[in-house]
Amino acid sequence: MRPSVRLESTSDVFAAIPHLLGFVPDKSLVLIFIGNDPLRPNRAEVVTRTALDDVGRDPVALVRQLTQRVLDRPMAGVVGLAVCPPSPGNGSALPYRTGLLALTRAIQQHGLRVDEIAHVPDFTAGATWQSYLVEERAGRLPDPFATPLAATAVAEGLVTARSRDDLAAAFTPADAGVRARLVPLIVSALEQSRADRAKPDIARERLARAENAITAAAAATLPAEDHEIADLIATFSCEPFRSALFDDRSTQLLHGVEALTTHLWRFAPEPCASNLTAIAGLHAYMLGGGATARIAADAGTARLPLLSLLREVLDLQLHPDELKAVVRNAGAQTRADLDAFGSAEGPCVAEPRGAATSLDETVDRTSRD
Repeated sequence: MRPSVRLESTSDVFAAIPHLLGFVPDKSLVLIFIGNDPLRPNRAEVVTRTALDDVGRDPVALVRQLTQRVLDRPMAGVVGLAVCPPSPGNGSALPYRTGLLALTRAIQQHGLRVDEIAHVPDFTAGATWQSYLVEERAGRLPDPFATPLAATAVAEGLVTARSRDDLAAAFTPADAGVRARLVPLIVSALEQSRADRAKPDIARERLARAENAITAAAAATLPAEDHEIADLIATFSCEPFRSALFDDRSTQLLHGVEALTTHLWRFAPEPCASNLTAIAGLHAYMLGGGATARIAADAGTARLPLLSLLREVLDLQLHPDELKAVVRNAGAQTRADLDAFGSAEGPCVAEPRGAATSLDETVDRTSRD
């Protein structure tokens, strides 16, 4: 289970928002849904971020969408914070007041208690927040990066980016020329990975290479050689190796998988790239990085079951520990199945390979198999 940090005041709750999201929001409404589970009372169960302009357009529809994710679990209340500079020329009037009060009423109509909806101009130390619900209610933020929650996030290896754009920068494709140069190597590696599935000793060697790369990535060393990159892309893109690499790992090694697959994504053609971004996103989610997982989900373009799973997990706001349990069981079963493969049977010979008519078709056929 992830460590818990007790927040003593509303100001502490607001200062925690960047670490709950994984980045410092701007021009955003952040809603924190507080749980009422007897085993985990008063915990931040679901955290959502919405552009403030979307709130102003149709707050009722927005609440309907948001509450679909939370009404199937016990909730005690909602705390919200609008983050944006004051509206110029409006004096002391809080920005987006009409839309946010309409949103508050819509939340209450769904049977949820609204404890606070407030405004803060930014997340600097000492920034003043002011309530939309009670005019005289206000407070000051502690330094969000000098709180117990910030220290816990650092200890867990979590990064809180200064903006969502900074967080998304990891998903920037490599140079087009480099990607084109790697395609033939990746296609060859994918074909080899298919053959390796029928040979338990070689299959274990392939998995060992991937495990070594994960360990190196956890220590901030990522593959640079073309053949190594192509080999790893093939391993993570081909079943059963892909599933076998989902494991009950330490926090450090979960970070290693996320870093490695994000790095490989930068060089991979589709649909391998969507496989890799789904793996990176699922591991980010298990680490509590919901925002990174959402960015990863948005980076995938192929219609793949694993990418659909990531998006479903995000929509349902599944607890990271629940996802870890599924991953642990599925990965263990797949590794056991790999040892049972033989040269005369198994999924690698159950389907005719056929002749590929293009590089894209080869990549598509092999990684989807």
